Amino acid sequence: MASNYFAKGLKRSALTVALGLCFVGGVQAQSNTAGSVIGQATAGDTITVTNPSTGFSRTVTVGSDGTYRFSSLPTGQYQVSRNGGAARTANVNVGTSANVDFVDNAGTATLDTVTVVGSGAVNPIDVSSVESTTILTKELIDTLPVARNVTNVALLAPGTTAGDSDFGNFASFGGASVAENAYYINGFNVTNFRTGLGFSNVPFDMYQEFQVKTGGYGAEFGRSTGGVVNAVTKRGSNEWKFGGSFVWQPDTGETGPDVYWKSATTPDGDPRDPLIRSFRSKDTFDSKQANIYASGPIIRDRLFFYAIAQLRDVNSENFGPTTMQTSSSDDPFYGLKLDWNITDNHILEYTGFKDQSEQINEIFTYDFNTDTLDPVGSGEAFVRRGGENHVLKYTGYFTDNFTLSALAGIGKQNQTSGGAADACPAIYDGRSGSLVALGCWNEAAFQVESGEDERRAYRIDGEWQLGSHLLRFGLDREETTSVSTLQYSGGIYYRYYNVPASGVVAGFGPVPPGTAFLTRVQDYDVGGSFKTLSNAFYLEDNWKVTDNLLLNLGIRNEAFDNRNGQNVSFINIKDQWAPRLGFSWDVKGDSTMKVFGNAGRYFLPIPSNTNIRLAGGEFFTRAWYATNALNADGTPQLGAQIGSTAVLSDGTPKPAGQIVDKNINPMFQDEYILGAQFQLNEKWSLGVRAISRDLKSTIEDMVIDHALNAYAIANGLAAPGDTPFYDDDSSHGYDYILANPGNDISLDYDIDGDGDLDPVLLTAAMLEYPVASRSYHALEFFWERAFSDNWFFQGSYTFSKSKGNSEGFTRSDNDQDDSGITTQFDAPPFVNGASGYLPNDRRHRLKMFGAWQATDSLRFGSNLLVESGRPQNCFGFYPGNDYPVTGAYGTDSFYCNGNLVPRGTAGRNPWTWTVDANVEFRPEALDKKMALKLDVFNIFNRQAVTQIDEYGETGTGSISDGYKMPLSFQSPRALRVTLSYDW
Repeated sequence: MASNYFAKGLKRSALTVALGLCFVGGVQAQSNTAGSVIGQATAGDTITVTNPSTGFSRTVTVGSDGTYRFSSLPTGQYQVSRNGGAARTANVNVGTSANVDFVDNAGTATLDTVTVVGSGAVNPIDVSSVESTTILTKELIDTLPVARNVTNVALLAPGTTAGDSDFGNFASFGGASVAENAYYINGFNVTNFRTGLGFSNVPFDMYQEFQVKTGGYGAEFGRSTGGVVNAVTKRGSNEWKFGGSFVWQPDTGETGPDVYWKSATTPDGDPRDPLIRSFRSKDTFDSKQANIYASGPIIRDRLFFYAIAQLRDVNSENFGPTTMQTSSSDDPFYGLKLDWNITDNHILEYTGFKDQSEQINEIFTYDFNTDTLDPVGSGEAFVRRGGENHVLKYTGYFTDNFTLSALAGIGKQNQTSGGAADACPAIYDGRSGSLVALGCWNEAAFQVESGEDERRAYRIDGEWQLGSHLLRFGLDREETTSVSTLQYSGGIYYRYYNVPASGVVAGFGPVPPGTAFLTRVQDYDVGGSFKTLSNAFYLEDNWKVTDNLLLNLGIRNEAFDNRNGQNVSFINIKDQWAPRLGFSWDVKGDSTMKVFGNAGRYFLPIPSNTNIRLAGGEFFTRAWYATNALNADGTPQLGAQIGSTAVLSDGTPKPAGQIVDKNINPMFQDEYILGAQFQLNEKWSLGVRAISRDLKSTIEDMVIDHALNAYAIANGLAAPGDTPFYDDDSSHGYDYILANPGNDISLDYDIDGDGDLDPVLLTAAMLEYPVASRSYHALEFFWERAFSDNWFFQGSYTFSKSKGNSEGFTRSDNDQDDSGITTQFDAPPFVNGASGYLPNDRRHRLKMFGAWQATDSLRFGSNLLVESGRPQNCFGFYPGNDYPVTGAYGTDSFYCNGNLVPRGTAGRNPWTWTVDANVEFRPEALDKKMALKLDVFNIFNRQAVTQIDEYGETGTGSISDGYKMPLSFQSPRALRVTLSYDW
């Protein structure tokens, strides 16, 4: 957020320019891959911008109002001159505008030469922006001890927090689930559209800048109710450059603590198996990366390249009481960026990268008591992810005031997992309290999947300056296809249970006398090819109402079309109007004090995971058997079946009217932000903003059998008290429908049993589901001390509350990544007590980071993160029998040991705090071209609990000995050594 204060005569050092620690203010730029240079001069002047490194040059004439603008400039450093005179320097960063004025506030021409910096500081004052955005350059990130991945970079921004580790390393923005963010590389959407979890990656050293949008973003961006991470990559120039780096994270022997069951005492005081639950003290991890890059001109001043290759070798060992799993991955990553300045008015860019990886996993039997490992493993299993991405972008400058860009891209992601033992059935024995794998199957390949995701994206963006109005508009289309076949290893899953104390399997029936234990048998198979079409257009006006007041008036229209395996639409939602309104008031007129605010609506598309699960011909059955013995291969000798087989899905794709509410509304969220920023002096700035987010609608799958019964009774099709649409023994599958919880549902159903589908209206009262809710209210304070006297300092503190009965696309409290179809609304009892503080509720978050240039050759950096713990729950069995479907789910209710324990009222995890530090040395004797850096993460080796076992029961009335036992901790102390050389 920039400041004309900096633009009026303040010259910055070269290191400041490199680190990107100041912005200059200007009218908001096209923000997907480019920036702008704007300013004031005398009407009729000619202003020229030139990028010395590429030879790119443009000239415009100053308008009658004394302003000029260069839009859609590729990021980099530019020389700006008036009428051929002395040049001034401006750094252009993604989504920002560097302000270069050739007249002062009184309109008098200025002759002094200044250096203007517009680059990657955290929250510099930009009176032209209404967004909540943090820009981080690669140079700035390199000064800090930050893990080399996009998520950890995003976590530097205010309002972000790490999501549940079971989902992977992803960030939650503003209380939303980790599956609700959007990620872009050079303008191309690389978000995982199957689940929303994850994204494609270029080699980390290829990134140049990150634009992290935590709220209030303009109409150009959509398909997100969380945040946006918009990255741009490095590019070539007229200067030949070569270099490389070696990054090593060695195994330091630091591990997480072991966890023993609550009754972990033995007669001799030796806490050994079977009392050990989680064993970490022997875990190992080692990672090596080698990077080599080259860049330069293919044709000087016209055609440039940047190419990088990354070789990796990552290995780990993870121990448990009975097993040890090895994991390894050594696939190379590649990246290429081509830039062709066809003329100074027409630019063509190509981005290509490969991030395909194969992780090899193998499980070995381990005896905790004797500390011995069986050298014969289960056989290798693999998980294949990543793929290839190719993006073309054209930018044309047609007049001084009109710019147009067009982008086309294709991205592919492998979604295959399996192994040599895929023919062996999956078997878990849970009778001892922990799960023990039996049989020849590979525990690392519980579900066997083959598939691929493909995205084809097209967009056109334009910018047109009309006097005091900057009009921005665009069209955006994505065509995505998910191909998937998924089933259990061996096609079946056996799990062994103790006989419950009640002697009854809930929802199925009584256990025969003399039964030793129970076997639950599940069969699951789903597959097909599923397409989703997403279209959008937007129009935005940045209106300079006065010299001090800017209004941002935008509107975005989105449409989502999800199709089943027969390419027939089962969800087709059009005309999703998303207004985006904002203002920025330059209170003093010198960019030293800003008041801003915005209001916006944001829609989220339905992930293709929903297509696969709901409209893909899913076959899913569950049955229970009395069992007295096992075969030698671990398979059960099944006895009498208990009740009937529950056919949860019969494998036949149903008509859209049977599985989707015909009046379904999209998932969307409203957001309001009001804030202010102050330039305290030339070194320090301070800001504050209040944020309110309200999830107005969500989409979930819900069981409707009870509502069908109520409808049948109300319409004289069944007698009072009858339940024709389910049986107490779960002898048939339940009817699920995708809809908006809390609303009426309109569907087609054979309600009278004549074989024909009838229109049926189920009222909200019949359905008994409350409206889905999620609110996020926060107050953020953020500050910056710009680089001066050899040091800089940034930070933020966030106080927030996140409440409701729906986390969103995922459920962190039960580790469910089934985006869009979690268990939260699968039966009315599951929503009893569900309203409360949500898993991403971190009441307090303090972030501070900075660096000190001790000498010309020696630099130190540090990063502090302090967070309060997330709320805890007590999950258990629903004690009633009025909804038989609950018996098929087990411990998915907020009833625990017979009592309702509302969400988030069972306590909180402890506070966590982490200090990271680094030191970098660049020898003068080598012209500082070589760097040796040591990063130490979690330097004090803090090991606070980050996740607990929230299941309070193992059976109805059977209290779990594992309840509230730790499941995960802070990552232990780790080292990273980097050796790099650039020439």
